[in-house]
Amino acid sequence: MKRPVISILNSSTFGKHFAAHMETLHAFADIQHIDVPSDIDADALAAHIKNSDGIIASVTPKIPRRTLEQCKNLVLLVRHGIGCDNVDLEAATELGIMVSRVKGIVEKEAVAEYAVSLLMAASRQVVQGAQAVRNSAWATRSGMIGMELKGKTIGIIGLGNIGSRSSEILSKGFGANVVASDPYIDKSRFAEFGAKEVPLDELISTSSAILFHCPATEETKRMLGTAQFASMQKGAVLVNTCRGELVDEDALFEALQTGPLGAYATDVVEGEPIDSSHRLTKLDNVIVTPHLGGYSWESLHGMGQTCVDDSVAVFQKNGVPGEMANPEVLEKANRRVWQ
Repeated sequence: MKRPVISILNSSTFGKHFAAHMETLHAFADIQHIDVPSDIDADALAAHIKNSDGIIASVTPKIPRRTLEQCKNLVLLVRHGIGCDNVDLEAATELGIMVSRVKGIVEKEAVAEYAVSLLMAASRQVVQGAQAVRNSAWATRSGMIGMELKGKTIGIIGLGNIGSRSSEILSKGFGANVVASDPYIDKSRFAEFGAKEVPLDELISTSSAILFHCPATEETKRMLGTAQFASMQKGAVLVNTCRGELVDEDALFEALQTGPLGAYATDVVEGEPIDSSHRLTKLDNVIVTPHLGGYSWESLHGMGQTCVDDSVAVFQKNGVPGEMANPEVLEKANRRVWQ
């Protein structure tokens, strides 16, 4: 029987730390590791992956319709993560390609804890303090006065899987007054997570700190711009562990320089990866980390296992993956099936 070709696309972690994941795949499939620039064009990307029956894809590059149309053998595309915003789901569905992703529960603790750690680092100037010691500037600590979280109003945009956990940590652990905005969560559940429901504009204007916990969609992209930054409390902290596209970067940069935004701690940047030439890295009140939110041993194991399980389900059991990003593809007459 023909062995499927599974391409691991731009993932620096899948199979690296948990040998059993690769061993399972190698038992029934031919594996190819493909690393391409994050901004590769559609045709060049297709040239690399067009012989793939399955793809395990990282957060980059974008996989548009033009690329998918050239992947005639592609049955399954698994996102090694939660979000699927770099995959043209509409095109995949039309072409009969199953797209699956990691269940939110897998990254829940890792990303929520990381978001809170970024909030703490920005609120207490942890990074600046560590750098001061490295620069033999201990005495500069007198200017590094931070903000306690207890009793502060902290806003969470998105109270889903991860946002609800951050709310629990901040309200029940730190004693913060958490307010949240999420039109897709039943109103009765806000109190369950230690949060009070408020309109988004009220959240933005009353919070000492704001955490993003929502996906990048047409509805949420650039949701914080000049007007929203202008309405924030002076010295407010913004934390982003979701996607860089959620903020208008020009407006963000201006707000960080002139106020009222006091600090920005982000694990994501539009157009990532970036380097030290990026303008956000030039500001002292910005913390940028290289998309580490899901990088705990527990989370990475769960992410990898999901990719393996979905591949086994499709290529060995002629079934369907666990968490479908486009479940409607199952009703398509032209749905691709591994033979």
